[in-house]
This record gives sequence, C-alpha cells and structure tokens, in this order.
Amino acid sequence: MLGIVQQIRDLLRVHYNALGVSCLICVSLVGILDYSHGVYGCDLYCWQEQLDLVEDKPMALLLLIASCKLIIIVILTLLSYTQTRPALEQSIGQLKRRYRRFIVMRLLAAHHKFLYGADELQRRHSELLLAIQLFRSDARKLYERSAEQLRQNVRQMLHVEEQLEQELLQRGYDRYKCVSQLRDVDIYRLVLAMPFPKA
Repeated sequence: MLGIVQQIRDLLRVHYNALGVSCLICVSLVGILDYSHGVYGCDLYCWQEQLDLVEDKPMALLLLIASCKLIIIVILTLLSYTQTRPALEQSIGQLKRRYRRFIVMRLLAAHHKFLYGADELQRRHSELLLAIQLFRSDARKLYERSAEQLRQNVRQMLHVEEQLEQELLQRGYDRYKCVSQLRDVDIYRLVLAMPFPKA
C-alpha cells in the first residue's frame, strides 16, 4: 500500500505542471458554468442550444480553446510572480572577483593590525608574516593549481569565509581601489613582489 502511495506521489511530483493546468481548466469551466447558471439561468442544455445556433462550429471551438489557453497563461504568469526565485549562482568571473577582494582585504587587515596594534612588535611582525604567507598560498590558487585542486570544484577551491568577509566589509576595507580593481595579473605580480617570510 505504501509503495502505491509513493508511486502516486512521484507521478504527481513529475507531472505537477500538467496537473496544475488541468485543475485550472476545470476550475475555469466550473466557474463559467456556475456563473452563467446563477445569473442567466443557463444550464448545459442552454449551452447545447447555443452551439447548435453557431454555423461555423470548428472556428467557435478554436476560439474557445484559444480563450481558455490565454486565461491559463495569464493565471500561471500571475502565480509565477508570487513564487520565490532561487538566488542565481555566481559565475566563475564573479567568484574570482569576490575571492580576490577577500584575500586582499584580509591582507590589508593584517597590515593595519601590524601598524596600529597594541601587541608587542615582534608578535605583530610574526602575525604579518603569517598573513603574507597565507595570502601567497591562497593567491596562487588563481593562477597555479595542483593536481588535487584541479579535481576540486571552483567554488570549493576559491572558498571565502563569509563571516570574516562581512567583518572586513563592515570595517571598510573594500573602499580602497586596490581591493576592487586588482586583476589576476596584479595578484600574480603582488605575490612575486612580496618577500618570503623568514623563519
């Protein structure tokens, strides 16, 4: 019994569009017949007499079908506006821009902490070197990829920590031109220009 119910559910999920259109057609026909019977007193025999009076029955039938189809299209269009649309996936270019912005903002935050931090200088310096090393390794993913990274999805490889990104954006690190205008080539040059951290 449960298997039959599951098959019916699967069929309804697959053919829900056709089922919805059929329901709309039935509701429209019942509404028209109910309105005409309640207001004008027309029943099915009255409609049959009206059809007998029509000389060009195929044309009347085509007109009726076209009208029903137009009503269904209008109703489905109006219903589609009420549905929530899923967020569009970012393209690879947008993912790269967001990733570049994130790693540069993170580096700027580390540099700002080195300049204006309250910790002792040696500790701030070691933290800055670690941030540079992290930037270099993350930036290489844009133009150098290992065999393992090539097997990964681009969205997994260019991962952005959303909470940290929001914190950096709130602190205003996106207002610098270097954050928004850097390209992959600029990141490559920046990685080459940075010194290797010394042990």
